[in-house]
Amino acid sequence: MPKSCCAVGCKNHNLMLKRLSFFRFPRNADRQIKWLAALKRDKPDGTPWVPTKHSVICSEHFITGKPNEDHDHPDYVPSVFSFAVTNTKTVQQKKIERYENVAKRKIHFTSPDLAVKRVKFDQNLPTPETCIMYEATPCSPLRQKKENIATSPLSPMPYLNHAFMESPARGTSAIHRPVTSSEREMIYSEMDNLRSERDRLIQENDKLSSQITTLRLSSSIIENNDVKSNFYTGLKWDVFLSVFTFLQTFMTRTPLASKLALRDQFFVTLVKLKLDMPFEYIADQCGIPSSTLHDMFWRWIDLMSTKLDFLIHWPDRETMKRTLPSVFKVKYPRLTCIIDCFEIFIDRPKKLNARAKCYSNYKKHSTVKVLIGCSPLGSITFLSEVWGGRVSDTEIVRSSGFISSIYHHPGDQILADRGFTLQDDFASVCSAELIIPAFTKGKITVICRGG
Repeated sequence: MPKSCCAVGCKNHNLMLKRLSFFRFPRNADRQIKWLAALKRDKPDGTPWVPTKHSVICSEHFITGKPNEDHDHPDYVPSVFSFAVTNTKTVQQKKIERYENVAKRKIHFTSPDLAVKRVKFDQNLPTPETCIMYEATPCSPLRQKKENIATSPLSPMPYLNHAFMESPARGTSAIHRPVTSSEREMIYSEMDNLRSERDRLIQENDKLSSQITTLRLSSSIIENNDVKSNFYTGLKWDVFLSVFTFLQTFMTRTPLASKLALRDQFFVTLVKLKLDMPFEYIADQCGIPSSTLHDMFWRWIDLMSTKLDFLIHWPDRETMKRTLPSVFKVKYPRLTCIIDCFEIFIDRPKKLNARAKCYSNYKKHSTVKVLIGCSPLGSITFLSEVWGGRVSDTEIVRSSGFISSIYHHPGDQILADRGFTLQDDFASVCSAELIIPAFTKGKITVICRGG
C-alpha cells in the first residue's frame, strides 16, 4: 500500500527512489498531541486535522532520521519542517549535542562509585566531644525528588579520634562534618534552579538568534515613535494602533502567515502602500515567501476596504465652515471640496475591447481612473467608481453623481484642475461655483528679469 508523508509541504512517499522510513503516530495521547502541534496542519475549513491509522511521517522530519522514545531527546517529537524557523543543520546539531551532554552528566552523577572526598580536620569544625560521625551513602540522581533526598538513610557511628579517616567500606566514606537533610535539599534545589535557568537561557538565545536573521522588518521598529511610524505607514503610532485594534477583531490568522503576528501583517501592508517596496524585498525582510506576502497583503486590503469605508463620508455644513483653514478664508470663503482624477497603472487586459477602454492617451499605458474629492483639510469625502483610462475627467464627473444638490448648496465653491471645464454644469444643476486655473495658451508670458 502506498505511503505518503502527512507533513505540510512534504511530498515524500514510499514509491520514490530515495530510501525513506515512515513512522505512524504514537499511541500515547500526550505524545500524539505534541506531534500534531509540531505539524501545524489544519483542514481546509480551519478545523484541526486528525490523523488516521494510515497517517505516517517520513524520516526527513527527524534530526536523526527516526523518532526517539526518550522524553528529553530532540526527536521525541518531529521538528524538521519547511516552515520551521530553526530548520538549519547548525541548530539541529546543537540540540543533539546538548542532549548528549545532559545524558553524560546524568551518568556521571548517578555513578554508585561516586564518594565524598576525605577532608582534614579544621579548627573551626566541631570538637570531638560535640561531633558525631555519619556514614555517607552513595550519591542519588540529581533530579531525584526532594522527598526522596530528604529521607536518605543516615546511620550514626562512634567517633574515632584520627586526623584522617579511612573509608570503612566501598561506596561509603567517613566525613568529619555531617550534612543535614535540609542542607542537602537546599543544594539540590539550587542545582535544579540553575539547570532550569540555563536551559531557559539557551532556548531564549536560540530564539533570538533566529529572529535576528529572519524578522528584520516588524512593527516593533515604529513602536512609540511617531516619526518612524509616519515614515513607514503614513500614520502616527497612536492612530496606527487604534486602526489595528479595530481591524484585528475581523482578521483570522492563517497557517501560511503564522510566522508573522497580526500587527506585523498590518504593518507590512501599510509599508507596501506607503513606500511601494517590491513584494520580494519585503518578503525577504520578514522571512516569509513572496507568495505568502501577496496573499496576506490582499486579505488586509479586502478587509480595510469593507471595514473602513465609513471613513469616506460627506461632512455636514457646520463642520465644513468650522474646519475651513484660514489660508482659504480670504479668496475661497465658501470652499467645500477639491476634486481631481488619478490613474493607476494596470497590466494590459487580454481582451481587445477591455484593452481599448483601459488605454490612457495621457499616460500611454493601460490604467484605471477614479474621481476623488477631499475637504480643505485633506480628508477624503468623495470617491467614484473605477473607470477605464480612456474615459475623460469631465465624463467621470458627470457620470459619478458628484454634480448634485445632495453635495452642493447654492454659492458653494469647488476647486479643480483646468481640465475640468464644467462651470456650466455646476451652475445649472446646483448653483455651485467651479473654480479652475486660467488658461494661458495664446497669451503673452511675462518674464521677470533681475536688474
